[in-house]
Amino acid sequence: MDTSSIESLKLVRKTNQDLLNFFNDSYISKLEQVQSLKTEDFELKAKIDQLIKTLDVYSFKTSTGHNVFSPFSVDTTSQQEKATQIELQLKELQDMQQTLHLQIKEDEEETALLKKRITDLSTSNRHIDDLLTEVTEEVSTINNEDTTETGGPDTDSLTAADHGKNILRLYQYEKKQLADRIQSDITDVLDSNSHKLDVLSWLIRSDINRAKVTLEELTSSTAKLADHVDELANSLSGESDSEEPVWNHLEKLFQGYRDEHPECGISYDINCADYAMNIPGIVATYLLSITKDIMDNIFVHSNANKVSIKIYLSSKLIDVYINDNGVGIDNNYDTNSPWYSSLHRIKEIIYLLNGTLKIDGDSKTGTNVRFTIPLE
Repeated sequence: MDTSSIESLKLVRKTNQDLLNFFNDSYISKLEQVQSLKTEDFELKAKIDQLIKTLDVYSFKTSTGHNVFSPFSVDTTSQQEKATQIELQLKELQDMQQTLHLQIKEDEEETALLKKRITDLSTSNRHIDDLLTEVTEEVSTINNEDTTETGGPDTDSLTAADHGKNILRLYQYEKKQLADRIQSDITDVLDSNSHKLDVLSWLIRSDINRAKVTLEELTSSTAKLADHVDELANSLSGESDSEEPVWNHLEKLFQGYRDEHPECGISYDINCADYAMNIPGIVATYLLSITKDIMDNIFVHSNANKVSIKIYLSSKLIDVYINDNGVGIDNNYDTNSPWYSSLHRIKEIIYLLNGTLKIDGDSKTGTNVRFTIPLE
């Protein structure tokens, strides 16, 4: 791919961003419209409830069992006429409410569609950014090869400097992924809430019923956002509780996968040579992270229905073996998979921990992953 192709990708990226901005504006506008309709529904419901109560009074007075000592008039004809009028008004309001509900449903479906388009465009932008990074580096590599006698180092004999560059690239990539998640998952909600707060400050002075509806929506949105921030923070830190031993965390991890994937037989054996030993916190954190990445890969790519895990922990070594009975793995996965894939991330983390990693398999035996981490 040449520089002209890169420029074309940048043009696609810009066009995507313009579309994203357009749909974001449409989404906020549609949210306001739905909010206004819900306020109308709230007011209609109050009127309908009031009419029903009034109708009950007139129905009571026109019933054959009314109290003769009641201060109400016993002119049943007049009362029946009033009851009939109320029933007509009630029917009209109920018809309006039904129409309003249909409109709200239709607008909410359009809002969901706009949200999906925003999500798709955001995802597309991330993929284009990744592709731009990859092809830019590819063009740079080709240019470098044109000026040297040999190509880059073989993947099986990378130098410490090569590993260092890979690690920094992966670190930068993860930072960008984080920025994208914050943008799509948090910033958009904050922008929407900020706009609703502006509306709320006006409604409090002009329409208290609409203000109540808007306040309820803001409360719900804020609660969901707080939960999402907690989830995002926990997934990013990935730190294990230092007060709880790593084998307990591993046990919970595998039990979680059993609950999430009941269709798959998951067996595991965690053998600890010394339960009094102290595994460094950073090692425990990345042991869990690597194991989770491998398990996630199995359920995304392998189509396996059986997974076996064996883990040996000692004061000198951590040894992990994971096998699945799925479709196997390409022998050239190291060169064929994208540089930012979880397999490359696992490889570099294990390199940093001075460990070893071996991945092999085929359609008959599935995939075998074994890695070790020395503790001395």
